[in-house]
This record gives sequence, C-alpha cells and structure tokens, in this order.
Amino acid sequence: MFDWRKLNWKHLFAVLLLLHLLPIWIFGYFPSQDGASHVYNALVLKEYNQPENFKMRDAWKLNITIFPNWLSHISLAALLYIFPPVIAEKVFLTFAIGMIPISFFYFLNAIHRGKQGRYLFAWLGFPFAYNYLLYMGFYNFTLSIAFFFFSFGFWWKHKDYMEVKHLCILYVLLLLTYLSHIVSYGLVVLAMSIAAACIWGSETLVETWRIRNRPVSDVFNQFKLTIKPFFYFLLYMIPIYFVLMEYYLQSIKRHQEGSHRGMEWISDYFWGVKSIVYFTDWNIPLNHFLLVILGSAILISIGYRIYRKQKIEKTDAFLAIAIVFTYMFIKAPWGYGPGEWINDRIHIYILLMVAPWLIIDMHKYLRHTITTLLIIFTLAHCALTAFHHGQISGEIAELVSGAKMIKPHSTFTHRSAGWHKSEHLYGHYDKTEKKIVMKNDIKYVTPFVHSTAFYGVYADDVVHMANYEANYYYFPVNRNNQDSVALDYIRADYVIAWFYPETELFADLTPNYDIIHETKNLKLFQRKTTKEPITSIWDQTEEGYPIIRFDMQADPHEVEDNFHIVAPKTMYIDGKYGWDTEWNPRDPLNKGNWRISPRQTFLGDESQPPLVRDGVFGTEDAAFRLDLPNGTYRITNIFQTPEGATHEVNMLANGKHIIKKLIVPMHNERVEEVDTVDIDDGYLILVIYTSKKRIKTGTKHSHWVWNGCIVEQIATDETL
Repeated sequence: MFDWRKLNWKHLFAVLLLLHLLPIWIFGYFPSQDGASHVYNALVLKEYNQPENFKMRDAWKLNITIFPNWLSHISLAALLYIFPPVIAEKVFLTFAIGMIPISFFYFLNAIHRGKQGRYLFAWLGFPFAYNYLLYMGFYNFTLSIAFFFFSFGFWWKHKDYMEVKHLCILYVLLLLTYLSHIVSYGLVVLAMSIAAACIWGSETLVETWRIRNRPVSDVFNQFKLTIKPFFYFLLYMIPIYFVLMEYYLQSIKRHQEGSHRGMEWISDYFWGVKSIVYFTDWNIPLNHFLLVILGSAILISIGYRIYRKQKIEKTDAFLAIAIVFTYMFIKAPWGYGPGEWINDRIHIYILLMVAPWLIIDMHKYLRHTITTLLIIFTLAHCALTAFHHGQISGEIAELVSGAKMIKPHSTFTHRSAGWHKSEHLYGHYDKTEKKIVMKNDIKYVTPFVHSTAFYGVYADDVVHMANYEANYYYFPVNRNNQDSVALDYIRADYVIAWFYPETELFADLTPNYDIIHETKNLKLFQRKTTKEPITSIWDQTEEGYPIIRFDMQADPHEVEDNFHIVAPKTMYIDGKYGWDTEWNPRDPLNKGNWRISPRQTFLGDESQPPLVRDGVFGTEDAAFRLDLPNGTYRITNIFQTPEGATHEVNMLANGKHIIKKLIVPMHNERVEEVDTVDIDDGYLILVIYTSKKRIKTGTKHSHWVWNGCIVEQIATDETL
C-alpha cells in the first residue's frame, strides 16, 4: 500500500512544477507577443556570419556590445544549434518559467533557514511564473526574475561571512541579472542595499542606544564595530553600483523625459494584481482571492507580533523593501524613452517581497489553511492560463500555417485589420456594466502580431522586414538602414494578411501579388514573377548555347563589346539580372535623405581594355542575381586592379564556394577564374565578399574588386 504520510512539500512542489510546464509542451505554440521575434533574431545571430545569407547580412547588422536584453538571445541562438526553432523556444521557456518558483523557494529557504514553515508562502512563485510580461514576450525580463531571487537569496545566506568565493558567485549572479534586464538588476541592488541598511543600521542604533550612558569613546568604538559590516558591504558593492549608475547616466543622456499612466491606471493595476493578468479580465476576480489570502496573512502576522511583543526583526527589511517598491510603482514613469512597462516590472516584485516578512511559525492549522488556499489559487491560475493558452495556440497555428512556403533569400512583411482579434477567446470586464461581457479580442497582449516572425525561420536567409527589435539599440540585431522600414510594402516578396475584412479588395496587393495560401483568417501573398527568364538579352555561342556577358563599371564609361553594363545601382529586375542587395536609393517618402551605397566604382589605366579598365568594389558583401534556364554553366569571372596593393576575393554560386581567398595582384595583372555550376532553380546568385578580418595595409587592401563576368551554358537538362 502506498503511504500518503510519506509525501512532503518536495513532492507537492514537483507536481506543481510539472503542471506549470505542461502548457508549454502540450500546445503547438506559446502565445506570447514578442517571443517569436526573439527566436527569429536569435537565428539571425546564429546564421549572420555565413556569407550565403546575403539578404540577412544586407538587412541587419549585429549590435555586439555588453548590455541588458542579451541573455535570452544568446540562449536561444545556442539552442538553435540543437533544436528546430519552435522546440528551441519551448526548451528555453521550460527553463525560464521553471526557474522562477525554484528561485523563489531558494530565496525563502535562505531567509528562514531551519525554521518550521519556511515554505509556507513559497507557493507564490508558481502564479508569478506565468505573468503578464512573460506573455508580452519579454523573455529577458522573465529570466531576470529568477536571477533576482537567486542573487538576493545567495547574498542573504552569506551576508554575515562574505568570503572571496562567495563574492565571486554573487558577482556572477548579478551579472546574469544585468544581462537579462536592467530593471531587475536595479531592483535587486536596491533591495540588497535597503536590507543591509535596515539590518546593520538597526543593530548599530540598538547597540549605541544600549550603551548610551557609557563614555563617548566606548560608544564610538561600539558604533564602529557594529557598523563595520555595512561599510564592508558598501565596499564590495562599488562595482555593482558603478554599472547601475553608468547605465542610468547613459539613459538620461539619451532620453530626457518619461510618461506616466495616471493614478487611476495605477490603482486598477495594483488592486487587480495585473502583473499576472494577460489575456482577459477573468484573472482579476481570482486575483482578489489572492489578496484576501495575503491580507489575512498580514493580519495574522501583525497579531502574532503584538502577542509575542516582537519589535524589530531582520525580516522587517522586506516590509521596507515592499514599501519602497510600492512607492516606486506609483511614482515611476510607465515609459522612459524606448524602455516601457516600468511600473509593470516593479509591481511583480511587491507581493513577493511581502512574503518573507510574514510570520511563518504560526499554528499548524493556520499554516495548513493558508497553504491549501495558496495551492488552490495556484491551480486555478494555472488552469485558466492553460485554457486560454490552448485556445490562442490553435489560432497561431493557423496564422503560421504558410510559413514553410517561404523560399530562401526572400523578404516578407505583414499587415492586419486587428492583431487583438480572436475567434475563440472572449471575456472582457466592462467597468460601466460591472460585469464580464463577451467580446472577440485579447485585451492586454497581441500574441499574433510578432508570431509572423516564424515565417523567417524555416527557409535559409529570410528577412523579416517588420522586425521591431531591429529598431532599438538595446537589442543585438539592428537594421543596416533605419529608413528601410519605409520600403516594407514596396519591395517585400511575401505579405502575410491576418484578419483582413472580407470587403477589403487588397487594392494595393493584387496588381503585384498572388495569393498562394489561404485559410479562414489568413491570406499569404507572393510577389508576381515571370514564369521564365527573359532570354532575348542573351547571345548564343557557336554551339547554339546561350551566353551573357557583364562589364562591371560606372555608367556611362566605355563598355566592352557584347557586354551588359552592371553599375552599383543596376538592381535586379525579375527575369533579367542585377544586384540583389540594396544600393540604398533615395527615401521613397521623399524626405530627401541620401544613403551611402555599399558598392562603388574605380577607374584604371586608360591603356587597358574597357572590360578591366574599371570595375566595382566594396567592403560589404554583394549579391548579383541572374535568371536563366536550368542546366550546366561555365562561369568566368575577371578581376584586375590598378592599385599598388592586392585584394582578396571570395565568391559563392547559389551557396556553393567557387572562389576561396583568391588574391588579385597589384598593378593591372589580370586574373580569370573559371568554374562550372549546375542550375536547377532557374537562377544564379553570385555572392562576392572579402574576409572581414583583413586589415588594410600599404600592400593589401580590405575590399574586393570585380571587373567582369561571363555566364555560358554548356549543357541543358535534356542533354545531361
């Protein structure tokens, strides 16, 4: 027979943890607002340095520097080496969500070590693991919650005997908190400082008051002795304060003012415990039940303190922290520059900071009652979350159902008449009617708007043109061109249309796009292309095979006979040829902003033939595309430079290396490279690049050169 009496809190914790992780795995997609965007940008980090991903390298640049918001991207990028994108996100979320209740248990155990009932309020870690900011897709902040409690708990555990090894571990934990999110880093540093001041400050005051009638020298010596741990604390916290201050100074330098939501919003948020409300207002009545539980625990704790005549305890520091956090929640701006949701982030810690202050060694019946009520709340919160999660996940599956139809080396964007719309989720609290009314929308988050990022993770080298993260300096992937977002609907290869009105005629899409995939609420458009390459621009060899020749130069200089001019702004034309990496044209919105071309031209010795007299060069990768019939082709590339320095050239043909570290000699010494390539997709993409590690010297320059290219068919599919 199974003996239920052998069960303890560890078994209960394991069961609750498993239940809270199940929604991640039993549903197809995690319905967060920004999560899919993080997965896409992690993929960019992973794939960026591959020259064959020329579209990706053309659109984005890496912002490699030490700043918050890094950790989730690094973690996801590492997981993408092992798992496919959706599974990588699930593995990451399993860790990020699961570590919150674990860290909170660790935190409370560090505070109440060896005391009976030390885990009485530890169950609060579970409902706060599924929080509003998680479903906003703020994965870095979600990670930072666990590191907050690990850092604070470790410091509390070792604060009285902080050795060098402890200090090193503390620094690592705080560094991980910083790399996750600056708000959690600032709050944990503030919380530790308040706790240190309360503990050692109160001890100093008590001891000083106790010997106040002794000689001044004795009082002063006792003061120095009791305050010494606090000064030691301040000493090892100097680098921690420095990092926080440096970030603060940089922030106020960039942004001069913030925005506040107003006291009505503050009151509704606080009493609704909206840091754990995300899809609908159904959570709010449940959260009021939580407030009743904690309110009762506060009254019981006050009663015990009065009955026991307890005046000052070390855990009173947590009440001070909770009060300070509450004040900050009320007074802090909601947004400061691009950093927003500041109040929301602070609020999530307020109730969790109250928990360590509460009395834990109360009567066992009271403990059992509170534990039971907290577990009931936890299970109800989890069940409601899973219910909504399952409904929205199915709609996300519909939204991304066309993701695997995206072809490599392409771009896409999205649009919708309403990203909040949902056909399955309902429930909105109407303040006027004071009841939940039925309404087909999601109130607090928009889990569909960035789920379209999954369209960029299945094929190679796909650019998500509506990638919001690339607009902000505090993400590791930025736009190569900040104005390029204006071109989204002009040049995108695909457009994802979600919940468009039935009366919408797609007037701006149908002339240029075809619908290639359609469900009830989704239409996937693909830009129209020619069915066959335009062969009228080609010549013929004596054997009757097509041949085309290109002279890379600055128009309108003299061109070699029977060669087509390819200048820096000869952009790809469907069915023909041209550069498939942008030359940065004038702003399409006529703002008059010019942008520097990544390709330039050079002129050489007039005595040289027109083909090699001039050419195109650059330090950035460049992709040249040619549409052509399938078959086997001989590709001849010509390189020559008038400079008194050599150049390194590398080239890919449809992802295959055909030129590796070719050295172009100095002083007009011509080099020809001949290669054979099989074409089976109807196009040839030549990516030319040079090593990014090369340093320009007097005899070795750091840019590639290209003078000409000849593409000649030597066999067709029928002859092979």
